[in-house]
Amino acid sequence: MPTRPSRYERVVTSLGFAKKYNFPLWVVFGGIMLGFALARFHYLSDAILKRDLAPGEWYWFSKPRYNTGLKIHLACILPCGIIGVFQFLPVIRRKALIVHRIDGYIFLLLLWISTGAALAIARRSFGGTVETQASVFALSFVSLTSSSLAYYNIKKLQIEQHRAWMLRTMVYMGAIISARIIMIISGLSISAVGSYWAFQNCDELSAVIDNSTRFDKDYPTCKSSPNTLVPIRAAIGSGDNVHIENVSSIFRVTFGMSVWVAILVHFIGVEIYLRLTPAESERLRMVSYERQLERGWVHPGSGGLTSDRWGDAKWSPVLVEDVPERAGK
Repeated sequence: MPTRPSRYERVVTSLGFAKKYNFPLWVVFGGIMLGFALARFHYLSDAILKRDLAPGEWYWFSKPRYNTGLKIHLACILPCGIIGVFQFLPVIRRKALIVHRIDGYIFLLLLWISTGAALAIARRSFGGTVETQASVFALSFVSLTSSSLAYYNIKKLQIEQHRAWMLRTMVYMGAIISARIIMIISGLSISAVGSYWAFQNCDELSAVIDNSTRFDKDYPTCKSSPNTLVPIRAAIGSGDNVHIENVSSIFRVTFGMSVWVAILVHFIGVEIYLRLTPAESERLRMVSYERQLERGWVHPGSGGLTSDRWGDAKWSPVLVEDVPERAGK
């Protein structure tokens, strides 16, 4: 008598997952991305931005140029992240392929626009230091490159390569979430060390410090030279020597580094996953082979960014008649 599938198995099957391990991965990592995106839609309001941005950030992002850039970035990247999560839901690809395709084009458009806006505001994000601008550029570069290669491969019907590059795209996008966690950990560590400093100009300080008496007392040079850069110790906490400008310096010191570390962690993580799932890649390559063969292409199975086309590894299809179990022998 056949065993009745459990409730978990029924849910997994109804959503189209062929492998049981894919469902919890989708729930955990997709859920994090979905929650992060939904929780930040309220940043499209200036009142919320002014209240919740890191100390010192509102000085720059209240200005029309950077405010518009930030709003464009958020208005595009947040729905982009939500669409990306559901693009990995198998039931949509199998039962509503046209929806999957349309969402894919929308995803790419939103990603490209949001990335352009992110690059435009990087000069003022968390102090706009060189390492911050470089980290934003690096994250933008790997995200746009991987998404472009995913598009190229699906147009060439190279489905396993499309899967790999879309996985990379989503994982790279998620690096900005991990960067927040790394910022908290590194901020506490740097504050404990107590020997890290960041520069802030007097205009930024005056916008952060609402007590004019303390501002004039602690930063007398700003009165005579408003454009002066002042070194501020990076610290966080509730001590007598810790003020809001010290917290602002914490973010300036840690943001660029945190993004770089997050990119590295996510880069390694997605490559490990792809190498742990070669069977799925091979299955999808056979699907690519069959679809390209139907189109009459010269080298079916190698239409996109494959190793045998661009490298020295040769590939040949594993046909049904070559496998006794599949051929019924």
